[in-house]
Amino acid sequence: MLTFSRTLSLLAATALIAGCAQTPPASQAAGAPVANTPAKPAPPLVGTIWKLKQFNGQPVTRTPPRQRDVTIVFNDGRVSGHSGCNQMMGAYGTNGSSTLTFSQFAGTMMACEKADMDLENQLLKSLGTVNGYRFDGQQLLLLKDGVAVARYEAVK
Repeated sequence: MLTFSRTLSLLAATALIAGCAQTPPASQAAGAPVANTPAKPAPPLVGTIWKLKQFNGQPVTRTPPRQRDVTIVFNDGRVSGHSGCNQMMGAYGTNGSSTLTFSQFAGTMMACEKADMDLENQLLKSLGTVNGYRFDGQQLLLLKDGVAVARYEAVK
């Protein structure tokens, strides 16, 4: 009888220990690929065409061909693009990692629909207050005192 109870105790202890052993999830079983793909690096600030996706927390949608995309391109201290109604150009300064300022904005003077003119006026005024930037994946955020005022998406 003592042998039976000892055997039963050993079997119970073995089952308990085996049940507590860690086994990898099925997705990490031997031979299964592990999804550990590194994030795609952000495009460079300079030379990339950036399309406005969000302004002051609101999505920006355009209806081609009547409305052109609102874009911005940085190149050797100069900035250019389309501001909603007109072509724009100006200067920018950056430390290459987080600060960004705009100056000397100019643009063509074409008449457009009121909504496009309003967007352009608000955007240009807001760009004049930008003092920083950061990347969020493939997107560029223009910041005023750390708060995003515009979100651009890399086009190419």
